Formats: sequence, structure tokens, C-alpha cells
Amino acid sequence: MRLGWGDRITSDLTPPILYYAVSQGALAIEVRADDHEAIELCKRVSHQETRLRCTAERACLRVLEGGCSVPVGVASEIFVQGESGQVLRLTGCVTSVDGKDHVEYTVEDKVEDAEDAERAGEKLAKNLIENGAKKILDEIHADRQRRIAEETK
Repeated sequence: MRLGWGDRITSDLTPPILYYAVSQGALAIEVRADDHEAIELCKRVSHQETRLRCTAERACLRVLEGGCSVPVGVASEIFVQGESGQVLRLTGCVTSVDGKDHVEYTVEDKVEDAEDAERAGEKLAKNLIENGAKKILDEIHADRQRRIAEETK
């Protein structure tokens, strides 16, 4: 769009067509644990919804033991659902490198704080693992180990 080529866009690459990387687009600031002034400043600019979504997404990735080189995608949103309060909808997917195998799962949980978000992310990862993600991730890891062994010969 910045180049004025908006008329050339034929498709939006948004979920469920393309899931994004964990915490994509979120900004983080790291400060020393004893820097109380910086901590207080950061609290004033923090965005609760973003923090909860990123916490859930990162918890999912941590349980999957994924990283930048593992094809894991997510999508998250927080919405208000009647008397239930804030609900986090978190979708995750794991896709084989060749694209032939794909596992996708969605959880919806009430979230009030980071602990709730953490549990939702862990729950999503466990469901992905139980539904085939473990096989995909094991194959990726085995392939990585094979390539490393070949390069060190």
C-alpha cells in the first residue's frame, strides 16, 4: 500500500489463510528487575489485551518447544462474552515443512490475568500435540539433526 500498489492486491493473507508468528508485531521492553522507575513507566504504557494475547501465544510455543525455524502459527483475540467477561480465542497450527501435514486447534477460555492466559496457551499446545503436532515436530527435529550431522562430516 505504501508504494501505491493497492490495486494489485488480490488476497488478504490473514487467518485462516495464513497464521502469524507468535507475538508478531508486539513490542516489548526489557528492564532491570531493580529499576523501579523504568518498571513504573512501562506499566503506564502497557496494553493489557496485547500482554494477555502474547502471554498465551508464547506459552503455546514454549510447550511445543518451537522457535523461529518451526512452522507454528497462531491467531488470538479477546472479546467480551456476556457475564463470562473477557474470553480469549486462541488458534494455533503446526504444519510440516513440505505442507502435507497440518494440525490446527482452537481454544476459548475466560482470561482475567496472565496466569489464565498462560493456561490457555498451554492447553492449546497440549491439544495440538494430542492431535498430530508431535509427529510433525519430531520429524522436523530429526531432519534438523540429520542435516547437522551431514554438515559436520
